[in-house]
Amino acid sequence: MKKNPLFWDVDTQFDFMQPEGRLYVPGAETIIDAVSQVRRFALDNGFSILADVDWHTPDNPEISDHPDYKTTFPPHCMAGEPGSERIGYVGTRPIDFVPVEEMDVADLRRLAEKEPFHIVIRKQSLSVFDNPNTDRLIDAIEPKQVVVFGVALDFCVSYVVKGLAKRSGTELTLLRDAVKGLQSRPDDDIYDEFRRMGVAIVTFDEFKRRLTCG
Repeated sequence: MKKNPLFWDVDTQFDFMQPEGRLYVPGAETIIDAVSQVRRFALDNGFSILADVDWHTPDNPEISDHPDYKTTFPPHCMAGEPGSERIGYVGTRPIDFVPVEEMDVADLRRLAEKEPFHIVIRKQSLSVFDNPNTDRLIDAIEPKQVVVFGVALDFCVSYVVKGLAKRSGTELTLLRDAVKGLQSRPDDDIYDEFRRMGVAIVTFDEFKRRLTCG
């Protein structure tokens, strides 16, 4: 059993987070410090981090020269390119990468058994759960509490929250001062939807106070 909570870091990559990125989320650069603070808190206090990142190739269905910005998008976070790099403080703890190709379940369990771990799951679609390794890795981790942050609130963050909400026995928290969206839907509508699913919507400071109070 891992030390709870597990911190889930969504798509905090150059192409999303910086104004010069190829699929910039407006205002995302304003949460880079908050994202770094969350990561530093997790790493300094012995909590594990599970991140997911886009890792695209030109033949991915999501990538299009004529994007609709709903299911298709212009090239971004291309595998191995600078735009795919995570932004902000990531610490010095060794990071393990989960590829888009299916891994042996024993190897996934070995990653999950590290105490603590810093794992990055690569994905080629909006939902990290399309990676065949994601559900099996979460099964191995068995998190009781998950704290979610990153971008974009109305796309990949929503896929993470909704995917985790389907798992019984997992308490979810979203850090609203460490997320940004593309505004395909109003943020408040998304927060209301999450609350109906039992997700706690709090600031990072509020989360730390709750954690301290037990």
